[in-house]
Amino acid sequence: MKQRAALVEQLLSSRAFLSAKFIALISGLSWKMQRKSCHDAKVQAYLSDKNISFQLQTRNGLICRHFLVSDQRISSAWGAHPAPDLVIVFADAVIGTRILTAVGKRLAFMQAMQDKEVEVQGDLSLFMWYVELGSMLNQ
Repeated sequence: MKQRAALVEQLLSSRAFLSAKFIALISGLSWKMQRKSCHDAKVQAYLSDKNISFQLQTRNGLICRHFLVSDQRISSAWGAHPAPDLVIVFADAVIGTRILTAVGKRLAFMQAMQDKEVEVQGDLSLFMWYVELGSMLNQ
């Protein structure tokens, strides 16, 4: 029984599993953003004056999803946007998984930025806007 538990623990902490989990997290985030932008008046109001693009990706670019905010809606697709206003670059999928699943996401983001595990490119005020949007999605 202990061997099975150790094997499961090893699998759950493997890079391949955490990479797949990161992809699932970004896909789930996309679905949640799209849904909230269609059905939540508070989120719609928050999006009302925005016409931007942002993307989340790994440093090597193998995992990349961009998001478009326009007309109080959020849409997204896999791959890089040609000219995003904001890019959040995770060192790798393992770091991305750790940050996106952290209990205190704001603190996790700030600590990861300090440790150079996350890089923010583009308008830094949009990063703060993104963080606030993220907290609205969980309400």
